[in-house]
Amino acid sequence: MRNLYKIVGILTLLALFSCQTADELIPTTGNEVTGIRIMLPNGTNTDFAVIPDENNIINLDIDGSIKTDLAKIRMSVSIPNNATVESAIPLGEYMDFSKPVSFDVIGADGAKKTYTVKLKVIPSAIGIKELWKKTGSEMGFTTHNNGAVGISGNYIIVHSRTGFSYFNLADGGKAGDMSWEGIDWQDLGFKLPLHMTTDDAGNIASCNAAVAGGQEVHMFWWKGVTAKPELLFKYTLESLPKAQIGRKIYVRGDLTKHAFVYLAVSNNNVILQWEVKDGKVVSETPKKIEFNIDYTMGVQAKVVPIGMGENSNYFINRFVNNQPQVAITYMDGKTNKPIYESEHHIQNVFHQWLGGGHAFDYADMNGARYIFLLEQNTHSWMREIFTVRAMMKDPSKIKDITSLIHTRVWNDWLYFPLDPAFGENGNATGEVKVCVAPDGYSATVAFLCTNSGIIVWNVSLE
Repeated sequence: MRNLYKIVGILTLLALFSCQTADELIPTTGNEVTGIRIMLPNGTNTDFAVIPDENNIINLDIDGSIKTDLAKIRMSVSIPNNATVESAIPLGEYMDFSKPVSFDVIGADGAKKTYTVKLKVIPSAIGIKELWKKTGSEMGFTTHNNGAVGISGNYIIVHSRTGFSYFNLADGGKAGDMSWEGIDWQDLGFKLPLHMTTDDAGNIASCNAAVAGGQEVHMFWWKGVTAKPELLFKYTLESLPKAQIGRKIYVRGDLTKHAFVYLAVSNNNVILQWEVKDGKVVSETPKKIEFNIDYTMGVQAKVVPIGMGENSNYFINRFVNNQPQVAITYMDGKTNKPIYESEHHIQNVFHQWLGGGHAFDYADMNGARYIFLLEQNTHSWMREIFTVRAMMKDPSKIKDITSLIHTRVWNDWLYFPLDPAFGENGNATGEVKVCVAPDGYSATVAFLCTNSGIIVWNVSLE
């Protein structure tokens, strides 16, 4: 009898529910696209929340292989539930994203809107090939004297306080010494160049240092390794606390056409910037950039702009009590305030950070963005790579500096120790220079460590 009551009860409930009106689907009006899914040939799916621009163009960047077949990418879209899509190629089938892809969304009221998707696949992997490495003894170093490296055409340029030499890029064989004809550094307050660099076209620039207010620097430049030096500008260092200039030089652009020269002022949060057109400075008086950060730059202060322009965003190095740290600091070129500041010290990650971090350079390889950096102290040095594209796109999504590490080999200091002929690198000096190929698919990276030697890499997108 109890089972009979249960059956009757269940049947009664079913009857009640079957008599209720079914839930109605409430239409969503409009013809807006709010999301897109991109499906790569390798099976990787990436979802985007999208906001089209005023022309209904949707620009998307996606990580992938340089070998991705752009003609075999599929797409789906998020639209109102009663809207429809009209497309020459149905969504879900292969589309050719080597060119813009357009489709129409038609709302419930018949209103039609055309959208265009422009997709760029950013290579997410790079291959590293060591071209060569040579000790300081093999390169003709002298103790504490070699502090910078440059790249000009088929040559690597090595700085010394008494002259610059150039070596074959392919194998490191010495090819010659650069001219210092007409250089008057010996007549100035500080008579030696502590640094040297090359611009994006391979022109060379260097100046003597100024280590106190009132001292003058003379900046010279060369149109290649066999050219004679030409005076670019003269500048007298103003009286700032413990100010020095000339320890780090950076040039973005092409000095023969259009470029910007940067000198970071040691022990101050100040950058001096000169604009150059057709080999001449626009003004002998530099633009003085004072930036706002929560620490004071040290002796080896450095700035690396990410692109051309007076207000280009830029990277600077990090200091704690005048000691350089392994860290990433990305600055807004208009406000001169930090966009992103990473931690500068994390324990138990591979091993404790050596320190250093003042020697670095930035590369944009078809949208793949990297920082190549020396981690070093007086006893050792390591070469490493940080990938910074995601950080530059959305800093809020970066948990800590470890998520930016692309290449950091444990115990890498053992691979290339200091040259015993020179002893410790007391000032922990060195430099990194990157030269991106014209097509953006590869780059040459040169690392120099004072009292140790040079390593040259070829880096290519994969």
